[in-house]
Amino acid sequence: MQVQGDDSPEGRARVGDAAARLAQDTAQLVRHEILAVQSEVRAALRRIGAGGALLGAAGACGVLALWSAHETALRALESKLPGPRASALLGCFYVAGAVALGTAARDRVRAGVDASADALEQADEAVVSGPDTASRDGGPG
Repeated sequence: MQVQGDDSPEGRARVGDAAARLAQDTAQLVRHEILAVQSEVRAALRRIGAGGALLGAAGACGVLALWSAHETALRALESKLPGPRASALLGCFYVAGAVALGTAARDRVRAGVDASADALEQADEAVVSGPDTASRDGGPG
């Protein structure tokens, strides 16, 4: 006669079998989940790769369009100015555009860096001071 909580060999064997089955089922579930995630990642990478190829082709078309526009502008200027002067004038316009765009890009990047630094500083202060201070100061909490 077996009593509940009895440490007989048969009881231990049943518990051991159940634990082994649980471990096996858990391992199988984990394997299936890993395979599903791998499949999703592969599909996403294929989409990203296709998008990258399309973006590259769009960039090539954009370069060709700019080259065509450059040639058109150069020919139009050459009808008014000698060849070297027309090229120099067009080059000056390109330099002015590059400087303006570069300055605007630098300002945007600096603003983003400053905003990130401010956000990190506020988050650091909130962590150090704790949630009670953050909620009193009007922060999240």
